[in-house]
Amino acid sequence: MQLRIRSKFIGILVIAAVLPLVIAIIGVQILGHHYYKRERGRLYEAVAKHVVSALRMALDREIDKLDDWVVLARPADYLIAANAAADRGSELDRQAQINRLEVRWPSLSDRSPELVRLLTNSVSQVLREFQAINPLFAEIFVTDVHGRLIAATGKTSDYWQGDELWWQRARQVRPGSVYLEGINYDDSARVFSVDVCLPIRPRGSPTAAPIGVVKAVLNTSTMFVNPPWVLADEQTSRQIVLRDGLLLIDLFRPRGAPFGTQLNVAALHLGGRNQTGWTVTRLDDDQQRLVGFASLELGSANLDPQVPAGINPMYVLVHDDAAKILAPVHRQLWTLAGAGVLILLCFALVGYYIATRKIITPIELLRSSARMIAASAKIARASTDQRELKTSPQTAQLLENVHRITTRDEIEDLARDFDSMARRVLGYHEQLEEELSRKTAEMQRDLQIAHEFQEALMPRSYPQVPTHPNSSLRLHFHHEYQAASTVGGDFFDLHKLSDHRAGIFIADVMGHGSRSALVTAILHTLLQDLATQADDPAHFLALINQHFYDITSQTNQFVFASAFYMVVDTERAIASYASAGHPPPLLADRTRGVVTPLIEHLENNPALGVFRDSTYTNFTSFIKENDVFLLFTDGLFEAPNADGEEFGRHRLEDIIKRHLDRDVTVISQAIITAVKQYIGTAGIPDDICLVAVEVAGAETPVAPAPALPLSSAT
Repeated sequence: MQLRIRSKFIGILVIAAVLPLVIAIIGVQILGHHYYKRERGRLYEAVAKHVVSALRMALDREIDKLDDWVVLARPADYLIAANAAADRGSELDRQAQINRLEVRWPSLSDRSPELVRLLTNSVSQVLREFQAINPLFAEIFVTDVHGRLIAATGKTSDYWQGDELWWQRARQVRPGSVYLEGINYDDSARVFSVDVCLPIRPRGSPTAAPIGVVKAVLNTSTMFVNPPWVLADEQTSRQIVLRDGLLLIDLFRPRGAPFGTQLNVAALHLGGRNQTGWTVTRLDDDQQRLVGFASLELGSANLDPQVPAGINPMYVLVHDDAAKILAPVHRQLWTLAGAGVLILLCFALVGYYIATRKIITPIELLRSSARMIAASAKIARASTDQRELKTSPQTAQLLENVHRITTRDEIEDLARDFDSMARRVLGYHEQLEEELSRKTAEMQRDLQIAHEFQEALMPRSYPQVPTHPNSSLRLHFHHEYQAASTVGGDFFDLHKLSDHRAGIFIADVMGHGSRSALVTAILHTLLQDLATQADDPAHFLALINQHFYDITSQTNQFVFASAFYMVVDTERAIASYASAGHPPPLLADRTRGVVTPLIEHLENNPALGVFRDSTYTNFTSFIKENDVFLLFTDGLFEAPNADGEEFGRHRLEDIIKRHLDRDVTVISQAIITAVKQYIGTAGIPDDICLVAVEVAGAETPVAPAPALPLSSAT
């Protein structure tokens, strides 16, 4: 009895119907349990971060109020007068006066003249008015530049504050910053406080040295019990603890766990700055707690990072009973198990529908499509059916495996049709690859011919300038050329204008490859045609630009090329040059050991082919023995390394300086070697052309012209 695929599929569905139910139950128990715990942990972590943000905002708001008071109340004017009065005597007299009052300070009553003057002056009155409006400030006082008490809302514990650490650090903070100290807990009043210290600087001189310090004791108990911008929640515990687990306060629960309760926070691994996270652990009882935590750094927006703050490291904990949190997962488990039984009864009908409408019908369509494709292949049967295909062993094994499929149903029929189609398509691919190989070889031959033509355009020997050996100055030449592909877009030319003058031309056509190489041939032709007018560099570039624009504008392609042309006159000891948007060459002075660009700033000298009527600027400079001119294209200093960082002009200048005592050949080769080492194993992304011109004395022999072409391509 042969079973068709429909019957087989329905039987498989019936047998495997229980697997989804089992997998679902296990998935909910394991994966759902883990997912729900992770999401609630992240939620508690986010709540902890929100509480931290709210507390920071609340403290920053109070700090801003104190800072606004310093700006509006102008205590600096009073401090300037107080400091001036204190500076009239000597340092010894002032310190003696401070010591006398410091000794008497604890015994002073509210009627003592010294205390009355201090508490009733204009600054103290403004302080009390500010305190009445802002009741969170339990105490505020101001000291002068020597640490003496100048004004206060009430009698303080000490008169002289100059020996206090907070006073010394407050004077060190930068303008606009604040120094904080605390949190301190008062056992008798059961309140928390933070000491806020601000330096006071002269009005209109924000960067001047402080002339005093204002200190405010901020009562944070109300702020911590009911922090603003945070919704109250009786379901989760939200607590502030120290790094060692000492409980400071329960948020929204002033009668919760008492101050001083020690929590077991070892599993939280507290200690780093900006540390946040979540975990499941035991804090103070036998219950597993799901805990989210975040570090609390009060006033972090206003603190000076260069002055250590006195704030104790604290953390916000948000936690709840882990068993209560995961109870919904267990309820869902039982619900899923009941629903799974009902789903199991429906699998047979659903499987029959899927087998008929979603599997059998698509297989029949695939079989018909395979037959149609095999019949429509544009290849003679003799090329596929009567000869062995040149396929890989893996492909041959795959086709053999398809041919062996024996299911005695629609799948076996589909396998036979697929085998026939695959063999015909593979035969077509083989013919296509052979044709592609022939075309590729033809293109390679064309590129090689283009490469040989481009090499022929490069100078095959260097001109001898000057012609007579008794001249005081002589020119030596050398070049290096590296193409990014078989043919390139960089081009140079050396031609002799007279017995004592030479013209050096270098250009960089946009892009690289065969199109750029064709443009270099056009430039070479223009150089030859206009050679009689090459004495004036600016005029010569303008003529080349006009002719080049006229040629390229007749096509639909936008092509441009940067160029630089220089005329060196050994008789007059002068070099004149002009640039058409080209990188400025470098002048290496061996006498002084410096390397400088020929043109510092180039403006309104566009590249060739951009505008027809472009004009260019002539530059001149005197030359002397031991000068070396280096002309190059941007591919030299823009070559990137593996991280994408360019070689750069600074590295180029450094290589030249380290080889200034060598001849131009060694200098040029050292530059190319350094660039190749910098880019590593990757090929050069753009063409590189380097032309070196050395000014030598009469006694320096001229290197003989090479017998072979001096250009090389990679």
